[in-house]
Amino acid sequence: QMQDYLLIHGPPGTGKTSVIAEIVKQLCQQGQRVLLAAFTNQAVDNMLKRLELKGFRDFVRLGHERSVDSAIQERLLIRLVEQQGNSSSVHTLLRSIPVVASTTATWSSEKYTPLSFNGAGGSVGSQTDSALHFDVAIIDEAGQLTIPAILGALRFAKRFILVGDEKQLPPLVLSKEAARTGLADSLFSMLKQIDFDYSKEHPEAVSACVPLKVQYRMNKWISHFASKVFYEGQLQAHTSVASRLLTPVSTATVGEMPSITRTLDPRAPLVFLDVQSEPGNSGEQEKISNAEARAVREVVAGLLARGVEEAGIGIIAPYRAQVANLRRHLFSDDEAIGWKALLPTTSLSVDTLDRFQGGERSVIIISFATTSAPDVESRIREHLTNPNRLNVALTRAQRKLILVGHALALESLPIFQRLLTYCRGMHAVIAYTPTPVATPTTPR
Repeated sequence: QMQDYLLIHGPPGTGKTSVIAEIVKQLCQQGQRVLLAAFTNQAVDNMLKRLELKGFRDFVRLGHERSVDSAIQERLLIRLVEQQGNSSSVHTLLRSIPVVASTTATWSSEKYTPLSFNGAGGSVGSQTDSALHFDVAIIDEAGQLTIPAILGALRFAKRFILVGDEKQLPPLVLSKEAARTGLADSLFSMLKQIDFDYSKEHPEAVSACVPLKVQYRMNKWISHFASKVFYEGQLQAHTSVASRLLTPVSTATVGEMPSITRTLDPRAPLVFLDVQSEPGNSGEQEKISNAEARAVREVVAGLLARGVEEAGIGIIAPYRAQVANLRRHLFSDDEAIGWKALLPTTSLSVDTLDRFQGGERSVIIISFATTSAPDVESRIREHLTNPNRLNVALTRAQRKLILVGHALALESLPIFQRLLTYCRGMHAVIAYTPTPVATPTTPR
């Protein structure tokens, strides 16, 4: 039933949410109704918050209040119905509001089935009086959605716009058999490839894909590597962020190790802190590095001492085990080095990169938690070197990206070899020296 579609390819930091908000405003000015959807609640709410920043509030949010950002909850359907004071006004309310937003899972629910899928005749397009009839469906995070997952939202509209980036996290498909048969391919990546192939054969044709090539997030030395490795050199830093550096309130603290001082030099937007396994610890569990966790803690201590706000710091690890390990080190006192535990209410974020897609921080620290090169056929190696995952991890930082890992264990791996060469070319590989542990004195 779809008559038309558009693809918007948005690499990291290219302002996809702003583009979506502007498209929604212009469509509504033309009298069209818009369905908004995304894989996650956070992405749905981010679109609506961006609309609010543009002065547009004529939308309704479907979903449960526990899953919806507090800033958006007053636009929940149930809240708007309560304000009307009449439960029979649900259809009238939905029909009168031009923008309706929810997750793709909600749009796939039988609760929101279009009339033509619920026993009534005719197509979705012919049900002009339906509260769930839309002119255009706009789907964010489209690269993360399997085809079955996205169809639930698309059945409500005559045209659709898919916004995403197939070079970031793909759909999560656990079954290898299902992945081999094509379920791991998103509709976005499939249509983008078809458009690419058609454009090669018909150079005069208008492409169905609009690429966003200017990013507004990262210092140019952070984005340059991702641009070169993942985007064929086409991702450019906007002048407003290209030379943006970390601006600490104070300088190095007394007793700080020189390797930490060099790592936190604001003139170096990208550094690799080389943390070698300590003697006797070569048998550390896979997916965990205590040496890296301690190094990250020292980096965090240095950042906080320089006046960098906790909310501006994000810490990423590829494995949940290392995330838990990092939290143990950060949320526990260590009197031997004078570390005071972070409060449970801290706004500093420690998580896997899966939870960071779409997010950004002024400073990002990545702990690779790899003490020895993983076996060639191992799942750990496949997970660690996945280009989509690395792309997400390396493109979250605005002003400072600090990579923490064991260079010798990583440099033989795909992409990491190029990453270390890139860092060495900027003299940004720094050998980590841990802070000496204070030895308690015993009274005579």
